[in-house]
Amino acid sequence: MLNSQGNDENNNDLGDYLTESERRKLLSNLHHLSVWIGIQIPEKLNIDKETLEKEMKKDLLEEKDLLPEINLTEGVVDLRHLIWKLIHEKEISEEEKVEIKELARVLKTKEIEDEDILKHKNLTHQEAKQLYEETAGLIRTLLDMKDILNKKERSYTAKKEIKRKVDDVKRWNDFVERVKKGL
Repeated sequence: MLNSQGNDENNNDLGDYLTESERRKLLSNLHHLSVWIGIQIPEKLNIDKETLEKEMKKDLLEEKDLLPEINLTEGVVDLRHLIWKLIHEKEISEEEKVEIKELARVLKTKEIEDEDILKHKNLTHQEAKQLYEETAGLIRTLLDMKDILNKKERSYTAKKEIKRKVDDVKRWNDFVERVKKGL
């Protein structure tokens, strides 16, 4: 509702709101392959508790199953610490992989919700900028999580392959030794 000065009741100038053209540009930028370049992983991310609980129910997860970086009570995820920890862990257990994939699904849901708000809600430039940066940070986090999981799985597969080759060499050496003794 406009007051007598032409401003809305929240005292925002009408020119401060996002135009449809600006909205389309922001949404388009979110879908570029390089959206994550220069974007930092958010330190902490607030996630709606109900959304988190709903996603947990899909995999029959309980609060005790969550990664320590997820605080269900407050609805906060310590994303930067989680990514740092995952990068520096030598191996990730199967349980942790399931939890990470679950968190990725929750983050993807949050990203879609944020993008939907950016697409449809009347936002000021400041609100749109904050939402864009949060969404781009989520995209960056999701890409990093996927990359980390893939590298850890490849690392595990590579270790298995090396072990198999070492075992083959040992069997071959044992065979050669038995043949030498038999001559």
